Parts: sequence; C-alpha cells; structure tokens
Amino acid sequence: MKRLIALFSLITFFMQPAMAQDGGDRAVDDVRGSIEFIQTVSNETIAVWSDSKLSEEERYKAFRAIFEEATDIELLAQGMLGVHYRTISPEQREIYMTAMRDYIISEFDKRMAQIGFKALEVTGTKPASGKQGHLFVKTEVKREEGEPILADWRVRKKDGTFQIVNLEFEGINLLITNRDLFSSKIKKEGFDGLIAWLKSQNDGPGSAPKVP
Repeated sequence: MKRLIALFSLITFFMQPAMAQDGGDRAVDDVRGSIEFIQTVSNETIAVWSDSKLSEEERYKAFRAIFEEATDIELLAQGMLGVHYRTISPEQREIYMTAMRDYIISEFDKRMAQIGFKALEVTGTKPASGKQGHLFVKTEVKREEGEPILADWRVRKKDGTFQIVNLEFEGINLLITNRDLFSSKIKKEGFDGLIAWLKSQNDGPGSAPKVP
C-alpha cells in the first residue's frame, strides 16, 4: 500500500509541469492557449482586411471590434502615461482614456496597413518579466513585400480570458516608446497639449472630424 501511495505521489509530481502548460489561469501556464489566441486574432484581422466587399469604414469598424476585445486598452493607456496618470484628475482621466482608445486603435491599424500585413507565423514563446504571469508570443509578420518583421505580443490571461497588454516590433517596445513620447509632450505642452495631439493622430474612417 505504501508503495502504491509513493508511486501515485511520484506520478502526480511529474504531471504538474505538463498540466501547467495547458489550462492554467496565467498566460505563462497556458502556452498553447496563448498561441491559439494570437493566431485567432491574426486570422480574424487578415479576414477583415482581405474582404473586398467591405468599405474602408466598415473594415475599420470590424478591425476596431476585434482589437477592442483582444487588447486591454485601459492597461496600455495607463502604462503609456506612466507617473502622470496618478497626478491627473478623474475628469482628465476620462478625457485621456477616450482619446487613447481612438489613438491606439488608429495606430495599430495604420502600422499594420503600412507594413503590408499578410500572415503571421508563431516562432516561439518567452515568459515575461514580473509576477503577473504574462507570456510573450514571438511571431514573424509576413508582408506583401519585403522581409518578415519580428513582433512579440505580450499576452495576459485573467479569469480565463486572454488579452494583449503590449507589443514589441523589431525590438521597439510600444508601451515604453509612447511613454517617453507622452512625457515629452506633457513637459512641453501640458496635459491639454497631449490630448490635442492624440486627437490629431486619429484619422481612422468614421472618426470624429478634427477641429481646425
């Protein structure tokens, strides 16, 4: 009997790492799910962009719906504002979040269109630093013209739901790059200057008209 208990304990011990790779409630513990999530987002995006029946405005709205569901925009927006987020008023935070939602979606849409996003191939994964259990899904973005571009998607899994929380293109960190840019804007032009600039960058179809 003792031998059976010892054998069962040994089997359970060796099964734990394998179980952690599939179905855990952190992205780093569910590598397969994280990869499938990024592949699904990629396939849905390509399907929208390649649908010739959609008008430019319809395509943008469809992409926006995919992106808003797949990305924790609020977390990205807070990270990009950095320490300044804690110093602004609740009203300013609301204004900022509205402007940022349009800005981030517009930026992703423009960048993907510029590089000629044709397909995405997962090349590996890497645990992200920190205690949140995030995982980088490493990919190559196949282009209509030119060499593939390296893109690492930082994925979070929370309450069974996957979301993108950051992106690195060819080693350029989206969050850090924008944090530096926003900090510089606030230093030179103040918070209102940053908001005005964010709104000026949003030129997606169906966006609010810019004030001259």
